[in-house]
Amino acid sequence: MHSVTSPTGSLQAKSRLTGDVPRQPQRRYRDKLTRADRTVLAVRDALARADQPVRARVLALDLGLPPAEVTAGLRRLQDLGAASSHARRWVAVDTSSAPAS
Repeated sequence: MHSVTSPTGSLQAKSRLTGDVPRQPQRRYRDKLTRADRTVLAVRDALARADQPVRARVLALDLGLPPAEVTAGLRRLQDLGAASSHARRWVAVDTSSAPAS
């Protein structure tokens, strides 16, 4: 039988990654706005600028965001009462003129 010895067994090769890459500083304060929050803000602003009802896919193309993300933002705005939908077309709801209850 032949005895096989590993060339790395006697010589410990130093990894190229240890010590050569500087560590990035850790963030102590995270952004308070999540990606979903930023999407909702962008969608709300785009709806406010629109002069007619807009489809979610058109908003997604204008904002450069995935259509599913824009639709989720629109649904969130709808839950908050800031947007409404009719026949898959969305409009902003002006909450400032609504009577206080």
